[in-house]
Amino acid sequence: MKHSIGGTVTGLEGRLVLQNNAGDDLQLSADGKFTFATTLVEGSDYKVSIRTQPLWQFCTVTKDTGKASADVSDVTVACSAAAAKVETLAGTGSPGAANGKGTAASFLLPYGIALTKDGGLLIGDWGNNLVRKISPEADVTTFAGDGNFATVDGNGTAASFEDLTGLTVDATDTAFVADAGGHRIRKITPTADVTTVAGNGTNTTTDGNGTAATFNTPVSVAVDAAGNLYVLEYGGGVVRKITPTGDVTTLAGSSPRGFADGTGTAAKFGRGYNMAIDSSGNLYVADSENHRIRKITPAGVVTTLAGTGTPGATDGPGDSATFSDPRGVAVDAHGNVYVADFGSSLLRRITPAGVVSTLAGQKGITGGQDGIGAAATFAQPLGLTINAAGTLYVADTFGNLIRKVTPVRAP
Repeated sequence: MKHSIGGTVTGLEGRLVLQNNAGDDLQLSADGKFTFATTLVEGSDYKVSIRTQPLWQFCTVTKDTGKASADVSDVTVACSAAAAKVETLAGTGSPGAANGKGTAASFLLPYGIALTKDGGLLIGDWGNNLVRKISPEADVTTFAGDGNFATVDGNGTAASFEDLTGLTVDATDTAFVADAGGHRIRKITPTADVTTVAGNGTNTTTDGNGTAATFNTPVSVAVDAAGNLYVLEYGGGVVRKITPTGDVTTLAGSSPRGFADGTGTAAKFGRGYNMAIDSSGNLYVADSENHRIRKITPAGVVTTLAGTGTPGATDGPGDSATFSDPRGVAVDAHGNVYVADFGSSLLRRITPAGVVSTLAGQKGITGGQDGIGAAATFAQPLGLTINAAGTLYVADTFGNLIRKVTPVRAP
Protein backbone atom coordinates (compact mmCIF):
# COMPACT_ATOMS: atom_id res chain seq x y z
CA MET A 1 0.00 0.00 0.00
CA LYS A 2 1.15 3.55 -0.78
CA HIS A 3 0.37 6.82 0.99
CA SER A 4 0.40 10.49 0.00
CA ILE A 5 2.32 13.21 1.80
CA GLY A 6 0.86 16.69 2.09
CA GLY A 7 -0.20 19.54 4.31
CA THR A 8 -1.06 23.22 4.34
CA VAL A 9 0.84 26.42 3.54
CA THR A 10 -0.11 29.82 4.97
CA GLY A 11 1.19 33.37 4.46
CA LEU A 12 2.75 32.66 1.06
CA GLU A 13 3.13 35.66 -1.27
CA GLY A 14 5.62 34.38 -3.85
CA ARG A 15 6.85 31.07 -5.20
CA LEU A 16 7.97 28.37 -2.80
CA VAL A 17 9.59 25.05 -3.74
CA LEU A 18 9.14 22.21 -1.23
CA GLN A 19 10.98 18.91 -1.36
CA ASN A 20 10.18 15.52 0.09
CA ASN A 21 13.11 13.22 0.84
CA ALA A 22 15.42 15.44 -1.25
CA GLY A 23 13.89 14.23 -4.49
CA ASP A 24 10.24 15.11 -5.01
CA ASP A 25 9.92 18.85 -5.76
CA LEU A 26 6.65 20.75 -5.47
CA GLN A 27 6.26 24.41 -6.46
CA LEU A 28 3.58 26.42 -4.66
CA SER A 29 2.39 29.96 -5.35
CA ALA A 30 -0.65 30.34 -3.10
CA ASP A 31 -1.92 29.47 0.35
CA GLY A 32 -3.85 26.24 0.83
CA LYS A 33 -3.45 22.51 0.87
CA PHE A 34 -0.71 20.70 -1.01
CA THR A 35 0.17 17.07 -1.83
CA PHE A 36 3.39 15.73 -3.27
CA ALA A 37 2.98 13.86 -6.57
CA THR A 38 4.99 10.82 -5.47
CA THR A 39 3.37 8.47 -3.00
CA LEU A 40 5.39 6.44 -0.51
CA VAL A 41 5.29 2.78 0.37
CA GLU A 42 3.65 2.19 3.73
CA GLY A 43 6.17 2.50 6.54
CA SER A 44 8.61 4.60 4.49
CA ASP A 45 10.23 7.65 6.04
CA TYR A 46 9.33 11.11 4.78
CA LYS A 47 11.08 14.43 5.32
CA VAL A 48 9.62 17.65 3.94
CA SER A 49 12.01 20.58 3.55
CA ILE A 50 12.24 23.89 1.74
CA ARG A 51 14.34 23.83 -1.41
CA THR A 52 13.73 27.42 -2.52
CA GLN A 53 12.40 30.23 -0.33
CA PRO A 54 10.08 32.84 -1.87
CA LEU A 55 11.75 36.16 -2.63
CA TRP A 56 11.56 38.45 0.40
CA GLN A 57 9.86 35.81 2.56
CA PHE A 58 11.02 33.05 4.89
CA CYS A 59 8.99 29.88 5.35
CA THR A 60 9.34 27.22 8.05
CA VAL A 61 8.09 23.64 8.12
CA THR A 62 6.66 21.84 11.13
CA LYS A 63 5.48 18.22 11.41
CA ASP A 64 7.98 17.68 8.62
CA THR A 65 9.19 14.15 9.36
CA GLY A 66 7.68 10.76 10.12
CA LYS A 67 6.70 7.40 8.69
CA ALA A 68 4.01 6.97 6.06
CA SER A 69 1.75 4.61 8.00
CA ALA A 70 -1.28 6.35 6.47
CA ASP A 71 -1.94 9.32 4.19
CA VAL A 72 -0.19 12.35 5.72
CA SER A 73 -1.94 15.73 5.54
CA ASP A 74 -0.68 17.62 8.60
CA VAL A 75 2.67 18.99 7.36
CA THR A 76 2.51 22.72 8.11
CA VAL A 77 4.37 25.44 6.21
CA ALA A 78 4.17 28.97 7.59
CA CYS A 79 5.58 31.92 5.62
CA SER A 80 6.26 35.46 6.79
CA ALA A 81 7.94 38.56 5.43
CA ALA A 82 11.70 38.83 5.49
CA ALA A 83 13.44 41.74 7.13
CA ALA A 84 15.64 44.10 5.11
CA LYS A 85 19.31 44.29 6.01
CA VAL A 86 20.82 47.54 4.69
CA GLU A 87 24.57 47.86 4.14
CA THR A 88 26.74 50.43 2.40
CA LEU A 89 28.34 48.89 -0.67
CA ALA A 90 30.26 51.90 -1.97
CA GLY A 91 30.77 55.58 -1.33
CA THR A 92 32.17 57.72 1.45
CA GLY A 93 28.97 59.71 1.82
CA SER A 94 30.82 62.89 0.85
CA PRO A 95 30.46 64.29 -2.69
CA GLY A 96 33.30 63.35 -5.04
CA ALA A 97 34.44 61.32 -8.02
CA ALA A 98 37.22 59.24 -6.49
CA ASN A 99 37.69 55.68 -7.70
CA GLY A 100 38.62 52.99 -5.21
CA LYS A 101 37.30 50.00 -3.35
CA GLY A 102 33.91 50.21 -1.68
CA THR A 103 33.71 52.99 0.86
CA ALA A 104 36.97 54.53 -0.37
CA ALA A 105 35.20 55.64 -3.57
CA SER A 106 32.96 58.68 -3.86
CA PHE A 107 29.94 59.74 -5.92
CA LEU A 108 27.95 62.90 -6.56
CA LEU A 109 24.20 62.35 -6.65
CA PRO A 110 24.13 58.78 -8.07
CA TYR A 111 20.87 58.23 -9.98
CA GLY A 112 20.77 55.34 -12.47
CA ILE A 113 21.71 51.84 -11.35
CA ALA A 114 21.75 48.58 -13.31
CA LEU A 115 23.17 45.09 -12.98
CA THR A 116 25.92 43.81 -15.26
CA LYS A 117 26.32 40.18 -16.36
CA ASP A 118 29.20 39.52 -13.97
CA GLY A 119 27.11 40.55 -10.95
CA GLY A 120 28.50 44.06 -10.78
CA LEU A 121 26.75 47.38 -11.26
CA LEU A 122 26.74 50.37 -13.58
CA ILE A 123 25.95 53.71 -11.95
CA GLY A 124 24.71 56.86 -13.60
CA ASP A 125 26.72 59.31 -11.50
CA TRP A 126 24.40 62.23 -12.20
CA GLY A 127 26.26 65.03 -10.45
CA ASN A 128 29.59 64.05 -11.99
CA ASN A 129 28.12 63.33 -15.44
CA LEU A 130 29.96 59.99 -15.47
CA VAL A 131 29.09 56.32 -15.83
CA ARG A 132 30.78 54.44 -13.01
CA LYS A 133 31.31 50.70 -12.71
CA ILE A 134 31.27 48.66 -9.51
CA SER A 135 32.80 45.18 -9.77
CA PRO A 136 31.41 42.20 -7.81
CA GLU A 137 34.31 42.86 -5.39
CA ALA A 138 33.12 46.49 -4.97
CA ASP A 139 35.97 48.09 -6.93
CA VAL A 140 34.70 51.40 -8.32
CA THR A 141 36.06 52.72 -11.64
CA THR A 142 34.98 55.27 -14.23
CA PHE A 143 33.56 53.43 -17.22
CA ALA A 144 32.54 56.29 -19.53
CA GLY A 145 32.44 60.06 -19.61
CA ASP A 146 34.91 62.86 -18.98
CA GLY A 147 32.65 64.89 -16.71
CA ASN A 148 32.05 67.63 -19.28
CA PHE A 149 28.49 68.72 -20.03
CA ALA A 150 28.30 67.95 -23.76
CA THR A 151 27.23 65.34 -26.30
CA VAL A 152 30.40 63.69 -27.54
CA ASP A 153 30.53 60.11 -28.78
CA GLY A 154 33.75 58.17 -28.26
CA ASN A 155 35.35 55.46 -26.20
CA GLY A 156 35.28 55.54 -22.40
CA THR A 157 36.50 58.80 -20.94
CA ALA A 158 36.74 60.36 -24.42
CA ALA A 159 32.92 60.55 -24.45
CA SER A 160 30.76 63.20 -22.80
CA PHE A 161 27.18 63.31 -21.56
CA GLU A 162 24.69 66.07 -20.89
CA ASP A 163 22.99 65.46 -17.56
CA LEU A 164 22.94 61.66 -17.67
CA THR A 165 20.29 60.12 -15.42
CA GLY A 166 18.88 56.59 -15.71
CA LEU A 167 20.46 53.62 -17.42
CA THR A 168 19.78 49.97 -18.20
CA VAL A 169 21.80 46.95 -19.37
CA ASP A 170 20.58 44.36 -21.88
CA ALA A 171 21.36 40.64 -22.18
CA THR A 172 24.57 41.34 -24.13
CA ASP A 173 25.88 43.66 -21.38
CA THR A 174 25.28 46.69 -23.59
CA ALA A 175 24.18 49.74 -21.63
CA PHE A 176 21.68 52.39 -22.67
CA VAL A 177 21.71 55.79 -21.01
CA ALA A 178 19.04 58.47 -20.71
CA ASP A 179 20.97 61.65 -21.48
CA ALA A 180 18.41 64.05 -20.04
CA GLY A 181 20.03 67.39 -20.80
CA GLY A 182 21.10 66.24 -24.26
CA HIS A 183 17.57 64.91 -24.98
CA ARG A 184 19.14 61.77 -26.43
CA ILE A 185 19.44 58.05 -25.77
CA ARG A 186 23.04 56.88 -25.79
CA LYS A 187 24.49 53.38 -26.13
CA ILE A 188 27.61 52.04 -24.40
CA THR A 189 29.11 48.74 -25.52
CA PRO A 190 30.87 46.39 -23.06
CA THR A 191 34.15 47.87 -24.35
CA ALA A 192 32.89 51.39 -23.51
CA ASP A 193 32.20 52.68 -27.03
CA VAL A 194 29.60 55.44 -26.66
CA THR A 195 27.24 56.28 -29.55
CA THR A 196 23.88 58.02 -29.96
CA VAL A 197 20.90 55.71 -30.57
CA ALA A 198 18.07 58.21 -30.87
CA GLY A 199 17.32 61.89 -30.45
CA ASN A 200 19.05 64.92 -31.89
CA GLY A 201 19.08 67.36 -28.99
CA THR A 202 15.78 69.05 -29.79
CA ASN A 203 13.62 69.26 -26.67
CA THR A 204 10.30 68.01 -28.08
CA THR A 205 8.39 64.72 -28.40
CA THR A 206 8.47 63.65 -32.03
CA ASP A 207 8.31 60.10 -33.37
CA GLY A 208 10.70 58.99 -36.12
CA ASN A 209 13.75 56.84 -36.70
CA GLY A 210 16.92 57.24 -34.67
CA THR A 211 18.23 60.80 -34.62
CA ALA A 212 15.18 62.01 -36.58
CA ALA A 213 13.12 61.43 -33.42
CA THR A 214 13.15 63.85 -30.50
CA PHE A 215 12.77 63.48 -26.72
CA ASN A 216 11.70 65.90 -23.99
CA THR A 217 14.10 65.30 -21.11
CA PRO A 218 14.43 61.49 -21.09
CA VAL A 219 15.29 60.28 -17.59
CA SER A 220 14.83 56.51 -17.53
CA VAL A 221 15.30 53.60 -19.90
CA ALA A 222 14.30 49.93 -19.78
CA VAL A 223 14.92 47.10 -22.23
CA ASP A 224 12.85 43.99 -22.94
CA ALA A 225 13.95 40.50 -23.99
CA ALA A 226 13.46 41.34 -27.69
CA GLY A 227 15.79 44.35 -27.47
CA ASN A 228 13.10 47.03 -27.54
CA LEU A 229 13.97 50.10 -25.48
CA TYR A 230 11.46 52.09 -23.46
CA VAL A 231 12.08 55.69 -22.49
CA LEU A 232 10.38 57.74 -19.78
CA GLU A 233 10.24 61.47 -20.51
CA TYR A 234 10.34 63.72 -17.47
CA GLY A 235 9.36 66.79 -19.45
CA GLY A 236 6.94 65.21 -21.89
CA GLY A 237 5.12 62.96 -19.43
CA VAL A 238 5.12 60.10 -21.94
CA VAL A 239 6.70 56.67 -22.42
CA ARG A 240 8.35 56.04 -25.78
CA LYS A 241 9.38 52.81 -27.47
CA ILE A 242 12.51 52.32 -29.61
CA THR A 243 12.69 49.15 -31.72
CA PRO A 244 16.03 47.44 -32.45
CA THR A 245 15.93 49.11 -35.89
CA GLY A 246 15.62 52.55 -34.27
CA ASP A 247 11.94 53.32 -34.89
CA VAL A 248 10.67 55.60 -32.11
CA THR A 249 6.96 55.70 -31.23
CA THR A 250 4.90 56.87 -28.26
CA LEU A 251 3.60 53.92 -26.23
CA ALA A 252 1.59 55.74 -23.56
CA GLY A 253 0.85 59.19 -22.23
CA SER A 254 0.15 62.54 -23.81
CA SER A 255 0.74 66.25 -23.36
CA PRO A 256 -0.04 68.18 -21.23
CA ARG A 257 0.98 66.13 -18.20
CA GLY A 258 -1.71 65.05 -15.76
CA PHE A 259 -3.23 61.90 -14.33
CA ALA A 260 -5.45 59.43 -16.17
CA ASP A 261 -5.52 55.68 -16.61
CA GLY A 262 -6.32 54.47 -20.11
CA THR A 263 -4.79 53.07 -23.27
CA GLY A 264 -1.99 54.75 -25.18
CA THR A 265 -2.35 58.50 -25.52
CA ALA A 266 -5.59 58.44 -23.49
CA ALA A 267 -3.44 57.93 -20.40
CA LYS A 268 -1.60 60.72 -18.63
CA PHE A 269 1.44 60.83 -16.35
CA GLY A 270 2.97 63.52 -14.20
CA ARG A 271 6.71 64.06 -13.97
CA GLY A 272 8.35 60.68 -13.41
CA TYR A 273 11.92 59.66 -12.67
CA ASN A 274 12.28 55.91 -13.22
CA MET A 275 10.66 52.79 -14.59
CA ALA A 276 11.34 49.05 -14.64
CA ILE A 277 10.22 46.12 -16.81
CA ASP A 278 9.18 42.58 -15.90
CA SER A 279 9.69 39.33 -17.79
CA SER A 280 6.29 39.67 -19.50
CA GLY A 281 7.12 43.13 -20.85
CA ASN A 282 4.99 45.10 -18.40
CA LEU A 283 6.46 48.46 -17.40
CA TYR A 284 6.23 49.96 -13.92
CA VAL A 285 6.56 53.73 -13.71
CA ALA A 286 7.37 55.77 -10.63
CA ASP A 287 4.86 58.54 -11.40
CA SER A 288 6.50 60.86 -8.93
CA GLU A 289 4.39 63.98 -9.41
CA ASN A 290 1.20 61.94 -8.94
CA HIS A 291 2.58 59.97 -5.95
CA ARG A 292 1.58 56.71 -7.61
CA ILE A 293 3.11 53.59 -9.16
CA ARG A 294 1.65 52.98 -12.61
CA LYS A 295 1.67 49.85 -14.77
CA ILE A 296 1.81 49.75 -18.58
CA THR A 297 1.12 46.54 -20.50
CA PRO A 298 2.96 45.81 -23.78
CA ALA A 299 -0.23 46.96 -25.53
CA GLY A 300 -0.04 50.37 -23.82
CA VAL A 301 -2.83 49.86 -21.29
CA VAL A 302 -2.08 52.05 -18.26
CA THR A 303 -3.44 51.34 -14.78
CA THR A 304 -2.57 52.46 -11.27
CA LEU A 305 -0.85 49.70 -9.31
CA ALA A 306 -0.64 51.54 -5.98
CA GLY A 307 -1.02 54.98 -4.45
CA THR A 308 -3.96 57.29 -3.85
CA GLY A 309 -2.29 60.40 -5.20
CA THR A 310 -2.06 61.96 -1.74
CA PRO A 311 1.52 62.20 -0.43
CA GLY A 312 2.25 59.92 2.52
CA ALA A 313 3.80 56.68 3.66
CA THR A 314 0.76 54.54 4.54
CA ASP A 315 1.12 50.80 4.03
CA GLY A 316 -1.76 48.54 3.00
CA PRO A 317 -3.76 47.66 -0.13
CA GLY A 318 -2.70 49.52 -3.25
CA ASP A 319 -5.84 51.64 -3.48
CA SER A 320 -5.36 53.00 0.05
CA ALA A 321 -1.56 53.01 0.37
CA THR A 322 0.31 56.27 -0.10
CA PHE A 323 3.72 57.29 -1.48
CA SER A 324 5.60 60.55 -1.29
CA ASP A 325 7.31 61.44 -4.57
CA PRO A 326 8.35 57.84 -5.46
CA ARG A 327 11.34 57.92 -7.81
CA GLY A 328 13.05 54.52 -7.96
CA VAL A 329 11.36 51.30 -9.05
CA ALA A 330 12.42 47.66 -9.62
CA VAL A 331 10.55 44.40 -10.17
CA ASP A 332 11.62 40.85 -9.32
CA ALA A 333 10.99 37.58 -11.14
CA HIS A 334 7.88 36.88 -9.07
CA GLY A 335 6.15 40.19 -9.75
CA ASN A 336 6.99 42.03 -6.54
CA VAL A 337 7.62 45.72 -7.19
CA TYR A 338 10.09 47.68 -5.06
CA VAL A 339 9.96 51.45 -4.69
CA ALA A 340 12.50 54.03 -3.57
CA ASP A 341 10.13 56.50 -1.93
CA PHE A 342 12.17 59.67 -2.34
CA GLY A 343 9.98 62.03 -0.32
CA SER A 344 9.87 59.76 2.72
CA SER A 345 13.38 58.24 2.30
CA LEU A 346 11.86 54.75 2.55
CA LEU A 347 12.25 51.48 0.70
CA ARG A 348 8.79 50.02 -0.04
CA ARG A 349 7.48 46.78 -1.54
CA ILE A 350 4.29 46.03 -3.49
CA THR A 351 3.24 42.37 -3.70
CA PRO A 352 1.64 40.92 -6.86
CA ALA A 353 -1.66 41.23 -4.97
CA GLY A 354 -1.05 44.97 -4.63
CA VAL A 355 -0.27 45.11 -0.92
CA VAL A 356 2.26 47.79 0.07
CA SER A 357 4.70 47.44 2.97
CA THR A 358 7.77 49.31 4.16
CA LEU A 359 10.99 47.31 4.06
CA ALA A 360 13.51 49.78 5.46
CA GLY A 361 14.10 53.36 6.45
CA GLN A 362 12.51 55.88 8.77
CA LYS A 363 9.78 58.13 7.40
CA GLY A 364 11.08 61.61 6.72
CA ILE A 365 14.44 60.97 8.42
CA THR A 366 17.44 61.14 6.10
CA GLY A 367 20.82 59.59 6.73
CA GLY A 368 23.20 56.80 5.83
CA GLN A 369 22.77 54.49 8.77
CA ASP A 370 23.16 50.77 8.07
CA GLY A 371 20.92 48.34 9.91
CA ILE A 372 17.83 46.15 9.67
CA GLY A 373 14.45 47.60 8.73
CA ALA A 374 13.61 50.81 10.55
CA ALA A 375 17.10 50.92 12.11
CA ALA A 376 18.46 51.94 8.68
CA THR A 377 18.16 55.34 7.03
CA PHE A 378 18.36 56.59 3.45
CA ALA A 379 18.92 60.06 2.02
CA GLN A 380 16.32 60.56 -0.72
CA PRO A 381 17.14 57.62 -3.02
CA LEU A 382 16.44 57.82 -6.75
CA GLY A 383 17.60 54.51 -8.24
CA LEU A 384 16.85 50.88 -7.57
CA THR A 385 17.60 47.47 -9.10
CA ILE A 386 17.30 43.84 -7.99
CA ASN A 387 19.13 40.63 -8.86
CA ALA A 388 17.75 37.10 -9.24
CA ALA A 389 18.49 36.24 -5.61
CA GLY A 390 16.38 39.15 -4.36
CA THR A 391 19.26 41.44 -3.37
CA LEU A 392 18.36 45.08 -3.91
CA TYR A 393 20.84 47.80 -4.81
CA VAL A 394 19.91 51.39 -4.08
CA ALA A 395 21.33 54.58 -5.54
CA ASP A 396 21.04 56.58 -2.32
CA THR A 397 21.23 59.83 -4.18
CA PHE A 398 21.54 62.62 -1.67
CA GLY A 399 23.62 60.41 0.61
CA ASN A 400 26.10 59.94 -2.26
CA LEU A 401 26.12 56.22 -1.48
CA ILE A 402 25.34 52.89 -3.11
CA ARG A 403 23.49 50.65 -0.65
CA LYS A 404 22.93 46.89 -0.69
CA VAL A 405 19.73 45.45 0.79
CA THR A 406 19.36 41.73 1.44
CA PRO A 407 16.44 39.72 2.83
CA VAL A 408 17.15 38.18 6.24
CA ARG A 409 15.01 36.25 8.69
CA ALA A 410 13.05 38.69 10.81
CA PRO A 411 14.47 38.96 14.36
